[in-house]
Amino acid sequence: MRAWFQHPVFDAAIVAAGVGLALALRISLLDFKSADYFDYTKLWFNTLNAEGFSAFDHGFANYNLPYLYLLYAVVRFLPDLPAVVAIKIPSLVADFVAAVLAFAIVRVRHNSSAFPLFAALAVLFAPTLVLNSAFWGQADAVYGCVLLASIYFMIRRQDAAAMLCCGLALALKAQAVFLLPLVLGLVLRREIRWRTLVLIPLVMLAVLVPALLAGRPLLDLLLIYPSQAGQYEQLTMHAPTALAWLPDGGRYYRYFYTAALAVAATMALAFSWAIYRSSAKLTPGLLIELSLISVILLPFVLPKMHERYFYLADLLSILFAFYVPSHFFVPLIMITISFFSYQPTLFGVEPVPMGLLAFGVFVVLVVLLRHALPRLFPVTGDN
Repeated sequence: MRAWFQHPVFDAAIVAAGVGLALALRISLLDFKSADYFDYTKLWFNTLNAEGFSAFDHGFANYNLPYLYLLYAVVRFLPDLPAVVAIKIPSLVADFVAAVLAFAIVRVRHNSSAFPLFAALAVLFAPTLVLNSAFWGQADAVYGCVLLASIYFMIRRQDAAAMLCCGLALALKAQAVFLLPLVLGLVLRREIRWRTLVLIPLVMLAVLVPALLAGRPLLDLLLIYPSQAGQYEQLTMHAPTALAWLPDGGRYYRYFYTAALAVAATMALAFSWAIYRSSAKLTPGLLIELSLISVILLPFVLPKMHERYFYLADLLSILFAFYVPSHFFVPLIMITISFFSYQPTLFGVEPVPMGLLAFGVFVVLVVLLRHALPRLFPVTGDN
């Protein structure tokens, strides 16, 4: 019996069953239409369906271009799909790409065990990751899996490939900036070569070329992210951040917004400086942990954060638990917090006060820092 369970056919059966169940789970959720669908993505789909590629000559959407290219490809090659399904296809594909990358990253640490497979399945069945893509139809899985590829290449010390993926992730969604404090720290340590940083803006400019050829002005394309940043004047958009502890609204926004940006910039630079000043070897496990801290720290202190901006934290916390099994509770807490923070937007209820959820994120951050700092700055010798 033991030999049968260790047979490759058994592993293949587990993979097939896991993929099949993950697909069935997502298919059961595809018909849900969120407010974002009616207000945004359905309109983008209809525009691409009616105008084709010529739609890129004007700003018909407030997302950056790579995701819209993916949506255009779905419209072009799968024209009979209902709009609510079509807009979710890029994210559904990205879910499975992320699972493959999770397998590869955990395999660096556990090459001869079942842990890589368990990590891939954990990514496929994590509640908030499923809700984000299959139910809500958000695009966080798309940039998330690209950023996961960047981290994989960092672990493999392939810095050019890592920066290419980082640039593509930033071109997909501005929230990829959450990983940049880690990147800066690695550059300062010369773990990433300075010259490879040029790949980030090159990729971000390269994705503009198809829209430029379609006739859209360059200035319009360069202003996509600045226009997104000015869209809302709220300190937090149902996100469990430190700003959830402060009064919101127009009366206080102009004070706390600027202060929060200053605090976020200071903390990001301090984090990068700590990585630079550390003489410890950055093992794959420590890189995963520092990546997780980076993608929790920045959204926790930045203003105007949406609830789904902790998507990367949910994803990376799963991988962290496979590198540090004693901290298995980190993804359980982080994903539970994200799950409850989704409730006001998706279902119109707030079962747990946002301030309490924010305190949970703070606790997770403290636990991670308490675990990481002694590894960055190990005590050698007697005092």
